[in-house]
Amino acid sequence: MKRYTDILVDFVVALKYEDLPHGVIEQTKLFVADYYAASIAGYRVNKQFNRVAMSIIKEEGGAEQASILFEKKKYPVGNAAFMNAAYAHGADMDDGNRKSAGHIGTHVISSVFALGEKLGVTWKDIIVAINVGYEFFNRIAGAAQPGLYNRGFHSTGIAGAMACGAACAKLMGLDRCGVYNSVSLAAIQSSGLIIIDESGQSCKPINPANAARIGILSALMAEKGLLSSRNPLESKKGWFHAFTDHVDETILLRGLGVDFTIGESYLKLYPTCRHTHCCIDGVLKIRERMNDKNTFLPNIIEKIEVYIYPSAIKSAGIIRNPRSQEEAKFSIYYAIAVAFNNGDFSIEDLQVERIDSVINDLLAKIELVPDPLMEDRACGIRGSRIKVVLCDGEIFEETILIPKGEGIGALDWNDLQIKMHACSYGIVSEEISKWVINRCMNIDANETFGSVMSFFDKDLRLLGYKDQQDC
Repeated sequence: MKRYTDILVDFVVALKYEDLPHGVIEQTKLFVADYYAASIAGYRVNKQFNRVAMSIIKEEGGAEQASILFEKKKYPVGNAAFMNAAYAHGADMDDGNRKSAGHIGTHVISSVFALGEKLGVTWKDIIVAINVGYEFFNRIAGAAQPGLYNRGFHSTGIAGAMACGAACAKLMGLDRCGVYNSVSLAAIQSSGLIIIDESGQSCKPINPANAARIGILSALMAEKGLLSSRNPLESKKGWFHAFTDHVDETILLRGLGVDFTIGESYLKLYPTCRHTHCCIDGVLKIRERMNDKNTFLPNIIEKIEVYIYPSAIKSAGIIRNPRSQEEAKFSIYYAIAVAFNNGDFSIEDLQVERIDSVINDLLAKIELVPDPLMEDRACGIRGSRIKVVLCDGEIFEETILIPKGEGIGALDWNDLQIKMHACSYGIVSEEISKWVINRCMNIDANETFGSVMSFFDKDLRLLGYKDQQDC
């Protein structure tokens, strides 16, 4: 039996801040900044879920241990992590990874921040724990794909529980036995169905939120000496057996401790499912090339053919005419039509009540064509080829193999400032959004962490939770 769990746990126990390359540390700061931008966006747009979840957390009350974004009172550490993770994933603006086909920061950073506040650790400890979480998530979820997805599971929740269990155990300084049992306890609680990209999309954040809470609970139980199942990953009754028919050992183990996967993870520019991003990028490039002809859209367009990998169609190619902002986030058709018409895709574009006759005409002209050549996991490709055929016979084509936000198109601090301002509009002032980005950029690893709210100025201007409840 391959001892996958042992190898990963040994890595977690041995990892020190000094082992992290400078580039990885700086990338982690960038991803922390993105976490804040995505969280504010999620607070802003996923209002019904936020209102219901927060009302339950308030009713439960409990020990005042950790902070929740936009709340003055503290809550039990698990509930704080749950709610912050829900915010971080609420607008689908949070980071992710192509190989693992899921989101990481939403649960890992939420659980580490909440527990870190309770423990009073330094940023050095926080940065190490975050990278433990990214390694665990990207490696085990990546090794289980595409089987995990094909069986109907959401890797963000399924692998997220173990990622948070490992990260939190590391943050607590547990010994090898403690880390092992935290991971095992999290493994047997793994949960999350991908049906939420089909309907009920506003509930999608419950998967990373549960993962964050499970990770903290698992680490706390392991600290108290609770012994869990052995071989949770590799057993015939274990995690891999439950979620996939094939384990990709290359993704799981190659470069462990040397090549940190936060470096290959992506940041998002658009508030939509990642499967739509290559399409938006392609359409925007074609739109630029069409120049003055854009004035006559969509009258001059006969059809738009979209050649894209089958799993993208399975996730985001079902809904042609979205009826809510939740459905809008998971519609390739809508993403293309809006990008073509507006020259961008912003949070405001999720308001489907703004759909006009131009958008409707474009929606009717889009055809999705399954093309397996647009995906190559080994080469990191998940792209699309857009073919726009005009009524006069002229054709415009654009192929995007890797969307903006990763690889050579990775976002920098200037991009993050623009994203933060767009995500936080109406929630915090532009001055505060710049302040947060600057604080993230200049994190001092030796300083005490504080809380998830420690980067906000005391004069932070919020719309207030009452406004959310009234929406």
